[in-house]
Amino acid sequence: MSILKICAIVFSATGFWKLIEMLFQFRMNKRFKNAEINNLNTQANSLVVENYKLWTENMDRRIKELESKNILQRERIGRLEAKNAEMSQTIIKLESKNTQMNQIIIKQRDRISELETEIKKYKK
Repeated sequence: MSILKICAIVFSATGFWKLIEMLFQFRMNKRFKNAEINNLNTQANSLVVENYKLWTENMDRRIKELESKNILQRERIGRLEAKNAEMSQTIIKLESKNTQMNQIIIKQRDRISELETEIKKYKK
């Protein structure tokens, strides 16, 4: 019986140490998983920051391009406004010439009417 007791004590001791070893491994695995999760979160955050940095750099570049185009468009608008003012002056001049020509046409029609009535007198 003493051999049975010795065997029971040996199996109990090895089982106890096995249990302690399993608990220790479980705790180490849990710490390892937490460390991996923290590492992945850090990597994800750094990628987000890097992507945001690239996005802002691209937006800055795009804003500068648009500002340069805006300056060119303002210059073009200025030239077009000057041309528009010039054309308005030309239109005003042409309208005054048109009214003068209309007056001349009216005078010529009146003169033609007078001449036609004189011709009618001579025809009779």
